[in-house]
Amino acid sequence: HNIVVLGANFAGIPTAHYLLRHVLPPLNSMGVGTYTVTLVSPSTHFFFKVGAPRALTSAQAVPLDQSFRSIPEAFKDYDPDLFTFVQGEAVGIDEFDMRVMVKKPRKESVSGLKYASLIIATGTTSQSPLWTLHGDYTITRDAFQDLHTRLPKAQRIAIVGGGASGVETAGEIAYRYKDKDIILLSSTTRLLSNLKHTGVSAEAEKQLEALNVITIHGMKILSSKETANSKTVLEFSDGNTEEFDLVIDATGGRPNTCFLPKAWLDSRLRVATNTTTLRVLDAPVGVYAIGDVASYSCGNIFDAKEAVAPLCYSVWFDLHVLAVAAQEKHGKRAGTTMPPVLKERTFKHVESERQVMPIGPEGGVGVFYGWRVPSWVVWLEKSRTMFFEKVPGLVAG
Repeated sequence: HNIVVLGANFAGIPTAHYLLRHVLPPLNSMGVGTYTVTLVSPSTHFFFKVGAPRALTSAQAVPLDQSFRSIPEAFKDYDPDLFTFVQGEAVGIDEFDMRVMVKKPRKESVSGLKYASLIIATGTTSQSPLWTLHGDYTITRDAFQDLHTRLPKAQRIAIVGGGASGVETAGEIAYRYKDKDIILLSSTTRLLSNLKHTGVSAEAEKQLEALNVITIHGMKILSSKETANSKTVLEFSDGNTEEFDLVIDATGGRPNTCFLPKAWLDSRLRVATNTTTLRVLDAPVGVYAIGDVASYSCGNIFDAKEAVAPLCYSVWFDLHVLAVAAQEKHGKRAGTTMPPVLKERTFKHVESERQVMPIGPEGGVGVFYGWRVPSWVVWLEKSRTMFFEKVPGLVAG
C-alpha cells in the first residue's frame, strides 16, 4: 500500500516524517500487507522561503547553503523498503487507475507512479523564483546569486508587491544598503492588505519610511521591458514609465494544481478540502490535501504545521478500517495483538490573524490573535535570525 506525498517543502516533508514514524508502524504490525511512503518533488532540496528576504540581500547576510537542505539526506535513516524519494514533477492524475504521472528531470518521457493513498502538498508557485521553487532548487539558488551580484551595483530599486514578501524585502535591503533609492509599489490602498488590522499596515509603512523607503499605493505594472544597458523600464497603470537599475517581483503566486482533475478544485483553483479531516471533497477515498494548495489554508506556515497530525490521523483511520476488514476476511483477528491506536486528531483552523514581518534585523510589525505586536517582540521572535536556526530540525522532522 503506497502512500504518495506530492510536494516536499513546509507541508510535504513533515507529513512524510509523521507517516513514517507514527502511521506506518501500527499498520505494518497488522499483518495484512506492507505500507510504504513515496515522497515526490521536482527538487532534491528543501527551500526555506521564510528567510528569503534576508538571504537575497547578500551571501554575507545568509550563506547560500543555509536556505537549502538535502531531502534524501533528511530521510536517510528510514528503512529503504518503506521510504522512497522520487525527484520529478507531477503532471497528471489517473484517478481511476490511481496513478500519478511524473515527469523526471532531463527526461521527455512520463512514468506512472501507483498510489493507494495520495496526499497533495504541492503548494504555490510565485512569479519569481526568489520566493518559491520553480523546479529544482538550483534555479532559486542561481536567482539568489544573480541578485547578490546586481544588488550592490543598483542605485534605483523597485520592489513590486505590498504583501509580506515585498515589505520584508524592502526593509532588509534598505537596512543593509542605506544609500539606495528604494520604491515599494503596492497595487492596493495599503501595505499588507491581506490583514484586517489596518494599524499594522500603517506601522509597516512608517517603519519603512524611517529607512527611506518610498511607498506608492494603487499602482499596477502594465509592462516591463529590459533595456540595452541592463536596466528595466516599467509602465504603470497611471500611464507613466520609469527606469530602474533593479526590479524585484514580490507579488503572489498561483496554486500548483494544474495537473489535478478539475472536479477536485474550488473556484480559486485550490484543492477543495474538508476543513476538519483534510480529505479532498470530490475525490475518491484516500485523497488528502495540506498546506497552501488546500482550500482551508490562508497561506501561512501555521496552516501547514498544525494540519500535519490531523491529516495523518485521517490517513491512519481510513487505512486502519480497511486493515481490520482484511484481517477479519482472512481470519487473522482472533488471538492477534491489537496494534497501537492513534489518538484522534481533527483540524481546527484558527481564524485569528497570526503573522510577524521583520523590517530589517532590529524589529518589524505583526499581529497575533488580533492584537498588534510591538516591534521588539518581532525582533525577539523572528527578525534577529529569520528562524534559520530552526531549518535543520524542520527538515529532519
